[in-house]
Amino acid sequence: MESTESYVEKLIASLRHEDPAIRRRAAWLLGKLKEKSAVLPLLHCLMENGNDPYILADAALALGEIGDRQATAHLIFLLQHNSFLPARLAAVEALGRLGGNRAREALTEALKDQNQVVRIAAAEALHALDFKDSVRSNEKVARDSPEKSQFYTGRLE
Repeated sequence: MESTESYVEKLIASLRHEDPAIRRRAAWLLGKLKEKSAVLPLLHCLMENGNDPYILADAALALGEIGDRQATAHLIFLLQHNSFLPARLAAVEALGRLGGNRAREALTEALKDQNQVVRIAAAEALHALDFKDSVRSNEKVARDSPEKSQFYTGRLE
């Protein structure tokens, strides 16, 4: 049976395959695997496939799935300097998954984008980030002060 490591290595190598469909599938699979070792190859994939909106989109989404914030600057660049809508929407979604101040600033800026679909996607991503922050805050309250948590959730006896 093939080891996971050699499977991942083959997927990473497939990011440079001559067939664009294979490059897209490899990016998608690496994202689903949340494979940290694929971050740099996926960033190279973004740089090398600037003329294919679907490879750009799949690579961006994979980076968002993996969740490594070193991709943030590349995704912001993709959002702000690419004309392909699928790639830009994928960058918005990925930035929403990554979070952080830089991603939030770029998404806030995207609320002023000329394209309505980008504006809507950015608003949804920011809403999701706010929800995640709220959940984290509530979890912290629950850990730090169980009494307050019971009060806010209506479980006070």
